[in-house]
Amino acid sequence: MTDQPPKPGRWNSANLVTFSRILVAPLFLIFFLRPEVWSKWTAGILFAWGAFSDYLDGYLARKYSLKSNFGILMDPLADKILFLTVLVAFVQQQLTPSWMVIVIAAREFLITGLRQVAQSKNVIIAASRAGKHKTVSQIVAISVILALVCVRATVEATQGQWDQVLAKWGSWGDAAEDFAVYGPYWLMFYATVMSIVSGIDYVVRNRHVLSGETKPYA
Repeated sequence: MTDQPPKPGRWNSANLVTFSRILVAPLFLIFFLRPEVWSKWTAGILFAWGAFSDYLDGYLARKYSLKSNFGILMDPLADKILFLTVLVAFVQQQLTPSWMVIVIAAREFLITGLRQVAQSKNVIIAASRAGKHKTVSQIVAISVILALVCVRATVEATQGQWDQVLAKWGSWGDAAEDFAVYGPYWLMFYATVMSIVSGIDYVVRNRHVLSGETKPYA
């Protein structure tokens, strides 16, 4: 009789990293909404850890055979909690259009509901390629916005008003201002589109769950 390898515990290293991403969310909110420069940078560092941990937990799970149903369910949930917290904070600070966040949040609630239905039928819906692309697009958009917030806070704390400092840079200042204004919008727009595309992909790929079938459609 061949000995079966022990099943990984619920609180293994990969799942602990995943759970840390949930803890980052309230800490990010506390620091990001404070006016101090150091607080903005701290919020940026916290999000950087959250984004990196999304890769790290998967790496640990694969390398040390720590994959579990708990981890499969918690990993996307941790992403949703962190990203939606950040995006709501952006809306509050008028850094992101509210309609984009509403679309992204609606997609997340839809997929969460789909996963709950699947779980009730003992079906686990793992992250898809489109879902991972969506996550990367959100990480890029959020990172750029946070970088601009941190840089602007630093400039205004050390050199004066943002507009006045950029005016001294001539054409480079105009280009920087255009990027600061339009770059975040279009990055968030792309992330919103990817949220819609990946949501449709999840529903189509897993429509057997909603129809009561036991196996995926070919």
